[in-house]
Amino acid sequence: MHGIMKSKGFSSDLVRSSADLVILALLRDRPMYGYEILVTLADRGNGEFQFKQGTLYPVLYRLEREGWIRAKWETPPKGKKRKVYSLTSSGKRVELNRREEWRRFTVAVESILREVDDE
Repeated sequence: MHGIMKSKGFSSDLVRSSADLVILALLRDRPMYGYEILVTLADRGNGEFQFKQGTLYPVLYRLEREGWIRAKWETPPKGKKRKVYSLTSSGKRVELNRREEWRRFTVAVESILREVDDE
């Protein structure tokens, strides 16, 4: 899974470890097609999260295999047929659990860093 995202200032390991959570969180908001996910990630992430287009889809396929998202082909009034991804009920539970886990993790890391800074 190397090269999942480009990032201005984050290590690839850190970014890769958050990929599932940020995609699930976006889809919790509303169903999206692939390019829309790319644009929304870049926008909401202040330009820090920039998936390479060719590597987003393997992540989406894996999330679909896990049963956390579903894909459905839709044809918009104008344009080509596209696959729209949405969160399943299982995916909603996973997203909530991962979100809570991420918050606990970042609080713990901040606590450690604060202690080190104070020394």
